[in-house]
Amino acid sequence: MLTYEQVKAMEAALGPEKAAPFIEAFQPADARVMTALLAEVATKKDLVALELRMSERMSRLAGRFDRMEVLLKVLIGLAAMAVAFFAPVAGKLLGLL
Repeated sequence: MLTYEQVKAMEAALGPEKAAPFIEAFQPADARVMTALLAEVATKKDLVALELRMSERMSRLAGRFDRMEVLLKVLIGLAAMAVAFFAPVAGKLLGLL
């Protein structure tokens, strides 16, 4: 959008009649630019919605990590039990205890 000073400078340099087409050409372009910029600006509502989605995803991710931790502990226990049942040295060690 052209400022008042810019319009007056164009009119002073070219004359009011010759400057009019240039001034009119800038106005629709400015309107298109402003419309595009307003479409790109995120509102507070958009940011709150994004934050809520990210919070939900982080909660699901934390839940997955908790389940993986439990499953890893079970896997370690099963591996220790398999070693205890099938390894002769482990059997002797358990016999000593």
